This record gives sequence, C-alpha cells and structure tokens, in this order.
Amino acid sequence: MKNRSRIYIIAIIFPIIILLAMSFLPVMTYLYGIDILLTTQPLDPRDLFRGDYVSLRFTINEVDRSLFPDELKFEPTFEEYRNKDLYAILTKKGEYYVVDRLSFTKPQHPYYLKAKVNLYAPLNEEYLRTVYVNYQIDRYFVPERTGKDLEELARKGQLVARVKIWRGYPLLISVFPKKV
Repeated sequence: MKNRSRIYIIAIIFPIIILLAMSFLPVMTYLYGIDILLTTQPLDPRDLFRGDYVSLRFTINEVDRSLFPDELKFEPTFEEYRNKDLYAILTKKGEYYVVDRLSFTKPQHPYYLKAKVNLYAPLNEEYLRTVYVNYQIDRYFVPERTGKDLEELARKGQLVARVKIWRGYPLLISVFPKKV
C-alpha cells in the first residue's frame, strides 16, 4: 500500500516540477534581468497581426556580415563552426541598443543575447550584405481587439520594445511608440 501512495505522490509532483522548471528562465529574467530598448523595423502589413499578437522585427535582427566571426566567412572553417552557439554582443547607441559584434565566446558583461542563425554557406558572398539573426522575441501578445494602433505603428517602424535580458535570455516586457 505504501508503494502505491508513493507512486500517486510522484505522479502528482512530477508535472508540477516540470511546470516550475519551464517558468524558471522567464521568471529569473523578469526579476533579475537588465532593461534595454530596441527599435523595430517595418514589416509587410499582411504578417503583422495574427490573432492576439503583433509580429515584430527589430533592427538588431538584420546584422551586417562584417560583424560575424571570421570562422563563418571562409570555407575551411565554416562547417566546423556553423552550428555552434553564437552570442550577439550589444552596445548602446543613443537611447537604443544595437549589435556590436557576434561571438562564439559567451561575454562576461550582461549586455548580450543568445542568437540563432541558419547558415548554409560561408558569409563571403558579395550579394550577402546582412544576415537575419533570430533572438526569439518576435511576438508581442496584446489583449483582444487592441492591436490595431500597434499594428499601424509597427508598419511604419515607429515602435520601441522594452526587453529584459538575463544571461543571454530575452524577455519582451512592453512595446510603445517611439519618441519623435
């Protein structure tokens, strides 16, 4: 009988532990993360508002190929490095943060984001000036039927996002109109 009650207790506790583990990173980022401001870019109006969220694209998503590590630019080292973790090191330019460079080494200072890039060839092609970098902060959820104003501002590239970062993990806190 004792074994059976232990199994029931484990069956109840295990999902709770999973849920707590899933919320650990966002909660820690919210509590201990540092605030940064990012500017948005205009998007095709057909893709902006789907249901109850606004799709966002940030200026830091388009990164000049010169900011990537040299190992990704040349054929001999490309295959070895293309699937390694990348970190976008951020620097403040005016009020907003921009990408200073990308690195394979995790930075010591707190202003960086873990980056995802899908590369299929070395970054040495002349036609390739910028590369899309994903930080997984491209959606902002809004209350039902309240996204029209944000949609219009996003279409014009006039939104600013307040993001908290903690150990490279971004958490989109709010979106508001850019000061003119």
